Amino acid sequence: PQPSLRHSHPMAKATLAVALCLALATLASCTHVLEYFDVMGRAEAVRIALHAAGVEFTDKHYGWQEWQEFKAGTSDFVYKNGLPVLTVDGQKFSQSLAMMRYAGRKGNLYSDDLLIALRIDEILDIVQDMLAKAPSAEDEAEKLKLRAEYGAGKMKLYMSRLDQLLQQSSTPWIAGTPDISIADLAVWQLLLMIRKGDFDGIDKGYTDAFPAVAGLEGAVTGHRVVTAYYAARPAKQDL
Repeated sequence: PQPSLRHSHPMAKATLAVALCLALATLASCTHVLEYFDVMGRAEAVRIALHAAGVEFTDKHYGWQEWQEFKAGTSDFVYKNGLPVLTVDGQKFSQSLAMMRYAGRKGNLYSDDLLIALRIDEILDIVQDMLAKAPSAEDEAEKLKLRAEYGAGKMKLYMSRLDQLLQQSSTPWIAGTPDISIADLAVWQLLLMIRKGDFDGIDKGYTDAFPAVAGLEGAVTGHRVVTAYYAARPAKQDL
């Protein structure tokens, strides 16, 4: 017999709805909505991983002013710490790395091997730290000064670790996986952010000092997982 949805609590209903969706049908038949801005940012790797998993999803975009007004007016705390937000059959999730792991598991871009999964997680957290720990300031000149110091200091250590992992890998992929993984997508997303000038205070050519990391950008851009995504969404390709 199918599970009952008689629970009165909304979260219980949402949780059971997701369980039904995953247990009784394919993931692609679940309803997915990814909310972010119409930029690559922290969501592009999630979009690509969902597409690779065969997940049909609504890619909902906010304008900046629209987002500020929505965030101020909503009482849902899932939005209070920013985007992206992923909704699966009515249940909302924050944190882009959690979304990446979710899609990665479904699309064979993660690993069941505990040590390889540990390496993938290490890389995801390095990328997240590199973004989260970048200093900022209200004064633009002060922010750029702090970012220059960051790029020459802590950020350089993070990037050196990524470069080391690529040099040590027995495959073209940063976690040593046989094929591309969400770790490669996460690093690639960061590299594009830098090269396109979207990482304030960090020179577009910053990654040139890390040849293994710089080489990963082209390998990921040309991979079928990425090319298939942009072939399905030609208007979004701007690499």
